[in-house]
Formats: sequence, C-alpha cells, structure tokens
Amino acid sequence: MKQSSKIRKSIAIMIVSVFSFSVIAYADNTYVSGELNRSGSLVQYDYVRTHMFDGPISLSVDKMPAGYLRLGLRNMKVSGGPQFTDTLQWNVKGAKQWDNILKGTKFAFQGRMQATSNPFAGNKWGGNLTY
Repeated sequence: MKQSSKIRKSIAIMIVSVFSFSVIAYADNTYVSGELNRSGSLVQYDYVRTHMFDGPISLSVDKMPAGYLRLGLRNMKVSGGPQFTDTLQWNVKGAKQWDNILKGTKFAFQGRMQATSNPFAGNKWGGNLTY
C-alpha cells in the first residue's frame, strides 16, 4: 500500500512538473539587419515583431556601420509608430538590451549611423535579436 502511494505521488509530481514547464515564458530569436543613411538621418524599419514575454528585448550586434549605430524601438500599435524606448548606441560590436518590455508589444526598429561624406563607408548593420 505504501509503495503504490509513493508511486502515485511521484506520478502526480511529474504531471505537475510537465504542465509547469509548458507555461514558462519563451523567447523568439532571429537575425535582423538593415541599411542606414550615410547622412546620419533616421531610417524607420517597417518589419513588425511581437514581444513574446514580459522582460527585455536584446540585440547582439555583429555587423557595424562606419562610426556608431543607434537604434530604438517603435510602438507599432500606435499610428506612426513613435519610439517608446531609449535609444541604444553601439560603438563596437556587442550585446545591449531594452528592459521591461511587456508581452504582446508590437515593435519595429528605427536607427541611424554616424554621418559620413565617404560614399564607400559601410552603412549596414546586423545582429541576433532575442524578443
């Protein structure tokens, strides 16, 4: 009798564990990239993504334009998609994040690079986005 009670208890714990893991928040990962204006003027990207959990959106930049890269997130639930985060600046490759973003937030990027008159200066950026 004690043996079957222990088995039932173990099975119950396993079932609860399985269902608990199924509701854990998960993130989506994708590679994002874009082309910027060498004049340094703002570029607004229209590709909309939906944040998958309450928490940060992070970007690990592995391709830099000439000079610096500045990016912010636009709120795509609002007409015109105004920026709703601080602008993050990369001077070198690396990871940064926008904190405290709510699950379900629809966002797109906007950004700029350091202005240059060099017509051959790199104006592309890219990196791994976790959202």
